[in-house]
Amino acid sequence: MERPIPLGAPTGMTEVRSVRGIPAAPTGTLTFLMTSGAVLASIAALLVFDLWLARIDARESRLQASHLFEDGRTLLARGRTTQAVDRFASAQALERHNVRYGVALAEALLANGRANEAEAQLRGVLGRAETDGPANLVMARVLAREGMPDEAKAFYHRAIYGNWSADSSGQRLHARLELIDLLVRRDAKQELLAELLPLQETDTGSVELRRRLGHLFILAGSPGRALPLFRALLRRDSDDGDAYAGMGEAALLMGNFRTARADLTLATRLLPDSGRYAAVIQVADTALALDPTARGISRSTRYARSRAILQLTIDAACEQSAAIRQLSDSARLLMTAPPDTSRSESTEEADRLLDLGSALWAKVESRCGIGNSPVARAVALIQEKLS
Repeated sequence: MERPIPLGAPTGMTEVRSVRGIPAAPTGTLTFLMTSGAVLASIAALLVFDLWLARIDARESRLQASHLFEDGRTLLARGRTTQAVDRFASAQALERHNVRYGVALAEALLANGRANEAEAQLRGVLGRAETDGPANLVMARVLAREGMPDEAKAFYHRAIYGNWSADSSGQRLHARLELIDLLVRRDAKQELLAELLPLQETDTGSVELRRRLGHLFILAGSPGRALPLFRALLRRDSDDGDAYAGMGEAALLMGNFRTARADLTLATRLLPDSGRYAAVIQVADTALALDPTARGISRSTRYARSRAILQLTIDAACEQSAAIRQLSDSARLLMTAPPDTSRSESTEEADRLLDLGSALWAKVESRCGIGNSPVARAVALIQEKLS
């Protein structure tokens, strides 16, 4: 017969009393929880340690990449392009998504004569940073080197309006000036003028930039915009020979041949290279001698000069089209009649000669080479003035 267990006697299981009525967990459960917590704490500590090591490794990689990048810049500046390519490639391998390193590698590849590789490198960079100013600028240089000026112009514009990390206004100006140089080489006057106009009101405080813009406006066929720039230079320094030369060239293109000659002559006295503008002065002298619209000349002189201009225009004409041949025949027919006193005194007759010469010139200029002699250049200037 089993004996009853007395109340309060041990039963073989340890019982933990509850505290304030809350049932206590068995000792085995507490041990499990404590062990699990210790394991989780160890895992967390290892994870934190691993992250700490990863951060240290990343920092070391960034520092190493930065040193490689700086070495590459030094080597590139010294013209050691092959070594520079190696340094930039190593830097990019350590930080593959660093745009600056990718652009530097492309720039070094271009300097090393590997334009195709530079283009491929930049395509990848621009795929991640489409509006990056430096990347677009180097791509423009690559395409210009590869003989694709139209494509290069598009990337120059992206560089001008792209994102720059520092000195954005200066970098955008530099990119626009590079584009301007490309347009000058291609003799793209209308596009050149379009790029110069935004710079006309730029207050850079740079005398040399103002001087450069003045000469560029002349190349763009807009001498009227060049004159204020050169006048400002002369107000700053009345002995600025280059400014006088710019004034003279602008006046020549505007048909003010006498003013042009005076300014150019003064420029030769002030500039160390006194013979630099001798040929331009000769053009101005020739234009002065041929100009039928010059003030103070007689009717007979105007008529004689009109005949001379028409004859020189006929001589410049090459018969490449029916229109040129027809106008040339009409001009020759008109020139066969010898001048006489009554005709030479006629303003209408002189105007008729000039009108026919202008019509022929409009065809000649677009289809034929007019030469580069002082006479040919003077005729071109006079015809532009007449038009």
